[in-house]
Amino acid sequence: MTIEDVAKKAGVGIATVSRAINDSGGISPKTKALILDVIDELGFIPNTSAQSLKVRQTYQIALAVPDIRNAIIPDIAWSVEQAAKQHGYRVVQINTAGNARMELETVREVKKLHVDGLIIMPLAYPKTLVQMINKASVPVSIINYGKKLEDSVKADVVSMARQEGRLVMEHLIKIGRTRIAYAGAPKDKIEERYFAYEASLQHVDPSLVYFGEDFSFETGLRAADYFFSLKNMPDAIYAVNDMVAIGIVNRFKELGVRVPEDVAVVGIDNNVWTTITTPQISSVSIMGEEVARLATELLLKRIREQGAGAYERVQFEPRLIVRESSVAVIRKSSLDT
Repeated sequence: MTIEDVAKKAGVGIATVSRAINDSGGISPKTKALILDVIDELGFIPNTSAQSLKVRQTYQIALAVPDIRNAIIPDIAWSVEQAAKQHGYRVVQINTAGNARMELETVREVKKLHVDGLIIMPLAYPKTLVQMINKASVPVSIINYGKKLEDSVKADVVSMARQEGRLVMEHLIKIGRTRIAYAGAPKDKIEERYFAYEASLQHVDPSLVYFGEDFSFETGLRAADYFFSLKNMPDAIYAVNDMVAIGIVNRFKELGVRVPEDVAVVGIDNNVWTTITTPQISSVSIMGEEVARLATELLLKRIREQGAGAYERVQFEPRLIVRESSVAVIRKSSLDT
């Protein structure tokens, strides 16, 4: 089925059909409605590739995420997709695995994806990333995990949080925990979360720090096994994210360790899984869906305005959500009856 068939059936010229499809004006509402009805009747599908070449736009954007297995990422991806869809855009998703080479390659070769813009969530933050973004062939919007970025970066930056680790540590200290452990991914990944742990303590006991391979449930399982093997277990654990926290809580349940009575556990992200575990897990909300929507809106605005205007810097404030895994526990002494 071709545009000529639609024009013949509707009794109009090809140019009139094109105006109706592209909503470009110069056509009466009655004629436009007739043409759209014919398109539906004939099952005609406009050649979007040809349209894209004509207007030099693809109406697609790319979203580069560090690890689709992390439970917060699907929520972010969904929010980006919904915001893009409202403006007639589709989303191409890329998984960088938090790898520096992949992050650089994504920015450098983004035009090969046939997209009009890129939203990237850097995790590795290679040294040359800012330089690459500044030379990118399409506008870039950054969803930032709280890393302090150079002012020179030519991208709109929406940061999810910077004080989430401090909120966790303040809470654990407030409820009376004194032997607080840290369970995280490699130290160079979201290192600000570990720095908050260090900054909250006068002295860091290296035996209470576990760096796993990634941000997964399995890392949490291994962290729990490690802490359980210590002669003097921690009485609280600050987990780098919710998936690690969930792994810890589940493994402790198998090992007979009570949460929060023996060990309090707090994560970061506030994904939905924290509310359906037993016990429910305390977490810091980093407003992922809201951040993703704003990053998308800023990118689409920059695409429409062809890069005009000052680059935005938006910081969302984290919120601690206290649940069963870290409620204050009144411990009875041996003298109590």
